Amino acid sequence: MIVDWQVYYEAAKKCRDLADELRKADKPVHDAIKGDCLGMSGDAPGCADWGKAYDTAARQTLQASASLANALTNYGAVLYAMGHNYGVANKSNPSPPQPDVTQVGEYKVSLPSSVAPNGPGLDDHGAVKEFFDKLLAKVLNTFGKLPNGDRNKLDKAHTVWDTFAKHPTVTGAAAGISGISAMFDGMDDATNRGLLQDHFATLKTSADTVATSAQQMAAPVADYRDATVALASDTSSKINTLELTIAITAIAGGLLALFSAGTSAVAATAAIDADVVTTMEAIQAAYQASRMKTVIGLAALAAGATGTIDAFHALPTIDLDKAATNLATIIAMKVIVAADGAMTVATKYEDLPQAPGIPLGGLTDESEEYIKGKHVRGGDNVTPDKSTFPEGTDLDALAEAAVNVTARGPNDYGNYEREVDAGHPIGNRSQNNGGQPTNKYKVITDRWGTVINMFPE
Repeated sequence: MIVDWQVYYEAAKKCRDLADELRKADKPVHDAIKGDCLGMSGDAPGCADWGKAYDTAARQTLQASASLANALTNYGAVLYAMGHNYGVANKSNPSPPQPDVTQVGEYKVSLPSSVAPNGPGLDDHGAVKEFFDKLLAKVLNTFGKLPNGDRNKLDKAHTVWDTFAKHPTVTGAAAGISGISAMFDGMDDATNRGLLQDHFATLKTSADTVATSAQQMAAPVADYRDATVALASDTSSKINTLELTIAITAIAGGLLALFSAGTSAVAATAAIDADVVTTMEAIQAAYQASRMKTVIGLAALAAGATGTIDAFHALPTIDLDKAATNLATIIAMKVIVAADGAMTVATKYEDLPQAPGIPLGGLTDESEEYIKGKHVRGGDNVTPDKSTFPEGTDLDALAEAAVNVTARGPNDYGNYEREVDAGHPIGNRSQNNGGQPTNKYKVITDRWGTVINMFPE
């Protein structure tokens, strides 16, 4: 099947439309994290640890989502360029209109921390001052702070994550990308079809990862919120039942209210000290029996304690990092428009990811003949657009000199590149590019490290 330029253009538009919809879907999450949800985790022992784990999970998820949208945008531009070039080269009727190949750069997600001082977790609502001051001092000294997440902010965070996870664009992105890829299934050129669809496979896998990750964010937030509210309520209930010389009552909403119940404003020091000890024991007992103990991973309330957070264990962290790396390769694909409107697609060498695992082997007889034919002066296939080495160049020595250069790739053709600066002229740029002498050359290998091409840069 011949794939005409209209198919490329249609696929490009679908990629860019999906990118726009993804940005619309995750924007409310970005906005909430930077606005209504600031400081939602609190900073009490355990709470700060939960907040840091949440921050990492949120950043990884939103980075993958942003990278997916940007990769779709840039790959759409690449498809437009391919379609345009195909239509022009084949003198299609109608001819392809000049497409919009505007592209975006790689975006690094940066979010404010959800960890912030939300008070001691214990409020004074008119208590006998001496009692409250001693209780507060004891709480701060012994517990550091009581769990102090913000219920309303946590409510908001749960809502935006739940909405994002269930958004039809997010849940349907992978299938949508598969559908776009399928437009090229019957393409006669198997090599180009493979290259095209390999990128679609990367996009689809990344879309699956984003959807999976989004589904693992809302539940831990709800669990933390519910545990925070339940602990405050249970603590208040326990304190309400204590028969203290100074009455202690909890107000609605779960925050402790301590106030005089008609007693003297200055109670006996011994009685107050005893009440403080009893209250502290009640708070610890409430915590020990609570869900919060599991959520923030503290064996007991204690100042300076560090929680062991397991809330986000289901997040596909390895896949998220892999998605961001793989998508960066697609984002780096650039469409270059010449003055006459001609378009080329290329990824700059410095934009290719480092690939230290790719070895460097030697030249095969076939690759040596290929390079001599195209990139050594006097070769049978040298053309004005080819850079060339002088006749008699020791190609094996040039290849060996690249051994200490880390490979980058894969490039747009699935191969790996090493750029070497010899420190002295080793050849000339192409006649089309001025023909000047150059110190630099590229060594191109396959993924097994076999040299398949080499040319002055």
